[in-house]
Amino acid sequence: MIMKILRSRRPLVAAAAITVASVGLTACGGTEPDDTGSSGPTIIRALLAAQPATLDPIVGARSAQVVWATMLEPLIDIDEDLAPTDTGLITNWTRTDATTWTFTVRPDITFSNGEAADAAAVANTITLTRDTEGSPLKSYFGNVTSIEATDDATVVVTTGTPQYNIPDLLTTVYLVPPAYYQEQGSEGFAAAPVGTGPYVWAGANAGRDISVTKNPDYWGDEPTNDGVTFTWANEAAQRLALIQSGTVDVSFDLPPAQAQAAEAAGVDVVRTETAIKIIAFLDSTKAPFDDPQLREAAALAIDRDAIVSGIFDGQAAADAGLLNVRPGQQPQDSVTADPAEAARLVGDAAPAVQITYPAAQYTNIEEVAQAVGGSLEQVGFTVSYEPLDYGTLVQRIIGRQVPGVAIFAGVPNVAVPDYFVSGFMKTASLTGNCPDPQIDQLAQQALEQDSAEQAAPIYEQLNTIGVVEKHCYVPLYRQIFNYATGPGVTGVDFGPLNTVDFTKTTR
Repeated sequence: MIMKILRSRRPLVAAAAITVASVGLTACGGTEPDDTGSSGPTIIRALLAAQPATLDPIVGARSAQVVWATMLEPLIDIDEDLAPTDTGLITNWTRTDATTWTFTVRPDITFSNGEAADAAAVANTITLTRDTEGSPLKSYFGNVTSIEATDDATVVVTTGTPQYNIPDLLTTVYLVPPAYYQEQGSEGFAAAPVGTGPYVWAGANAGRDISVTKNPDYWGDEPTNDGVTFTWANEAAQRLALIQSGTVDVSFDLPPAQAQAAEAAGVDVVRTETAIKIIAFLDSTKAPFDDPQLREAAALAIDRDAIVSGIFDGQAAADAGLLNVRPGQQPQDSVTADPAEAARLVGDAAPAVQITYPAAQYTNIEEVAQAVGGSLEQVGFTVSYEPLDYGTLVQRIIGRQVPGVAIFAGVPNVAVPDYFVSGFMKTASLTGNCPDPQIDQLAQQALEQDSAEQAAPIYEQLNTIGVVEKHCYVPLYRQIFNYATGPGVTGVDFGPLNTVDFTKTTR
């Protein structure tokens, strides 16, 4: 067994689409992976828990970046502390005044289809991110009033009011080629992505696999392998069986039981504490949680420590905070389970609560939903369940159609608290479950500081209001991500922001 806590060195790198040729499981580059020690190409076989919904980073959920980021690169890299660094496509940034950011783009970079990856391409990608309907990052760039490429190497971004986190946001914006993206549209681009990274598109078999191969013209360090083929299996038992049989080189997202079984069979298992946090969202705009007393009762009923120990056997990290986005951080104020007080607050009302959760999206999520529901029933709530596929759940949340409790992950694509504040807390946020003018005012005040460090006291205040005083959010735990590697496989770099770097992977 291998035990380690990894930090992201750089979000998963990426490359360009060259053809839409259909290939099989072993056809990356047209040659079967070499498992015999002969001189054939080394193709890393990666097994995912689910098929990516789309490989278009403008509209896609970040759960798919494990694939697209082999081909596409973020505008700004991050370092081991999850902070922006100058090693990527953007090499420098300055805040010329309170509302103006100037970015320098690395020169002489091209997409794999030959388009220039210059300032115009960067400006176009930021504009698409801000303006495209369905962009999950759209709201984060709503304050951006102007995006201009002033020359081939310079992009100037202007905001309506001061906003300290523009460079942080660009660490999760992946560069797309303007002409190709416009020509193909979202679906066409997703069918054969083109980027600037260390791998390029090699084809796919619909519903079966996706392959990328080494980019011979990559501007950075050359990968140590020849490519990656991605397959997927929804059942954890199947992911375990495939890594044990040697059919795949790395199997992602193994629940605790399968991870322990893999270890018992002598398979190397890596555990990474991530920034992905599972949260119960209580909708304060609809019954029963328009009653603040019942929201408090629900928050006091749920025992996150019992969930971690009972469901995950300690292979998750109980976390009582909403805005402490980096692993290891804890909030100043939190809520501790108190079922007796929760039952007193509920009284004899027996209020009905619906618990909605994304079926099969997160490790053991059904058991987590049942545990939350059981806790609520014990203090007097009447509980029903509605499992949905992830896409449907997100659309219903955006449409304000999820009453009661919604359980899903907060994934901080960037490690600053505003990512959760703007995503979940503001009235115009993704969830919109806790509208409050005071929260909106404090969120704006925090963004107008010079840095996240300066804004930290405001974020602590926001956490206390949302979690401890209003009980709109019940943080549960950080996910500890398990993956297994086959014999001799090394160099898989999985980071806490759901990023994977395969460029140093060998077998």
